[in-house]
Amino acid sequence: MTTKLKCRIGSDSDHLSKLQLQEVIDSLSKLCSKIVFEGEPVPESELHQTGKAGPNSRPRIAWLIQSFLEQQFDAMVVNAACVPPVLPAGVAIGAVTSRLTPYDVIISKNDEIFDELPADSAVIANDVRREAQLLYYRHDLRMVKSRGSIDSLIQKVKSAKVDAVILSAADVERLQKQDYVAEVFTNSLCVPAAGQGSLAVLIRADDEQCGKIVHAINDPASLAELTAEWAFMNALSLRESDPVGVLGSIEGKKIELEGVLALPDGTEKIRSSVSGMLGKEAELGQLLANEILEAGGKDILQELNLL
Repeated sequence: MTTKLKCRIGSDSDHLSKLQLQEVIDSLSKLCSKIVFEGEPVPESELHQTGKAGPNSRPRIAWLIQSFLEQQFDAMVVNAACVPPVLPAGVAIGAVTSRLTPYDVIISKNDEIFDELPADSAVIANDVRREAQLLYYRHDLRMVKSRGSIDSLIQKVKSAKVDAVILSAADVERLQKQDYVAEVFTNSLCVPAAGQGSLAVLIRADDEQCGKIVHAINDPASLAELTAEWAFMNALSLRESDPVGVLGSIEGKKIELEGVLALPDGTEKIRSSVSGMLGKEAELGQLLANEILEAGGKDILQELNLL
């Protein structure tokens, strides 16, 4: 009897990360029936090394990637919106999954859309990108910080502890909480984070066997969009924790890329878009970065000490 090849895939240990891990394993299992895929969330006992850093935070992702390089599993699932624009040496992206809704959504106490929130409403965004853009649009709102899972944040809204919470539409979909959503934002209100809506499956750069296996679930269109978005982030030397958003969208053989850079307090926002042919994602990201810089983005970066 032939022993099946095993592929061990890691992830963070919170509920959403486990759902993302299972999503990848289910997709791979359908396409690679001769391989046994085993999910291995990093044990909670090991995560104490990240201190109070929560899931998807920069310190947590950095620790998980380093742990992946040292652990026994073969690949790791990460929210693509949290992947550093430049990966550490020895790590590569083996696949990008088909993108879910890339935008942000609002869940509010009385099911108000963003425009309907009363002045001085307390809003949880927990993300400087969201806060900067939303304050630019509504400077009369209060952005408050609150730790916890998505379920706990939604509960704070429904128990009237805060007026609204802003979340990734894809995260809400994976948790099957769409019924709570009052509005899906458009780019005119809030441009999402690079990679938002997709999952990235990381592999060791020298592991050709695992790379071939994981690539079975790669979605070329999503990868093209994310490649352009990451190129834009790289051109500005910014990370996911900065007040910057970008979204690529494919139509036919063309890709449009829209980006935004703002001050955290919402007093200034630069937004621009470019388009080009598929296959030129890196050049498109650089082009958009140049346009943002020339339109005033350079002044914003200097004010933030990021230039």
